[in-house]
Amino acid sequence: MPTRPVPREHQMRRTQWVEIALTLLVLVGMAVLFRWPAWIPLFLALMLPLALGLMLWQYRTMDEFRRARYLKAWAASGIMGTFALTGLLMWGVFSGLSPSFAKTPLPGVQLSVWLLYIPWGLSLLTFYAVTAFLYRRDTGG
Repeated sequence: MPTRPVPREHQMRRTQWVEIALTLLVLVGMAVLFRWPAWIPLFLALMLPLALGLMLWQYRTMDEFRRARYLKAWAASGIMGTFALTGLLMWGVFSGLSPSFAKTPLPGVQLSVWLLYIPWGLSLLTFYAVTAFLYRRDTGG
């Protein structure tokens, strides 16, 4: 017996519920990781494929306009993250320069790992801001 196709909006709603569930799972997992940090590799090994699979599933259920918005937002996010990371690296290299720099082959770059949250946060903010902007522009709202 053939089944009738599920409307695209219903499929998108289903992916959004799975996204909410995965987000809650990640938040619970992060709380557990604060208690047992040795589980970070296992957590990443489980969550990264799930997140990638969800993103691909969402992309496949999108119409052409949503796909275009999605790809533009990811492109802007990548560019912003790259600029922010490059800025951090340049800051680390040039803040360590001294007159003795010419005598050493490579400068020692000393940056805190916590500073990597800056480009990560900027990438996320850029993704959501560009998505919201393009959605408002496309819908006239």
